[in-house]
Amino acid sequence: MRWTDSSERFELLKQVWIGEDERTGTKFEVNGVRFAGSGVVLKLGGIESRSEAERLVGKLVLIPDEEKVLPAAGSYFIDDVVGLNVVTEEGKQVGVVCEILRLPSNDLWQVDTGSGVISIPAVKEFIRKVDLPSKTVVIHAIEGLLDV
Repeated sequence: MRWTDSSERFELLKQVWIGEDERTGTKFEVNGVRFAGSGVVLKLGGIESRSEAERLVGKLVLIPDEEKVLPAAGSYFIDDVVGLNVVTEEGKQVGVVCEILRLPSNDLWQVDTGSGVISIPAVKEFIRKVDLPSKTVVIHAIEGLLDV
């Protein structure tokens, strides 16, 4: 699964961390990039065999902050959105973004309400404001949107 809109951005990377998260990841130099279907294959320094590479399958590829390509205005990194508090325009607490589903038409932000998970389409009609410093998303809640 890719969490980037542009696979080509991997061609610019000098180093990555591979792991479950940034605290436990292992640093690797990027020695080459190849595109395979909708995926990206990285040649990592120190990984010399297929069996070594297969041990990394399913792990996250983490990019150093200084090498991140900033998203366009109105777009956000998935890891910046997951964990944000969701409130309605009226100030009613809805829940916390727990996952982002990438769909062809638009993303769906999965929100854990405490009594279940609801899906909020990531379009301007519903997402009114994303405030990263305050870790808050303000949504326009139409009838049925908040039903679990």
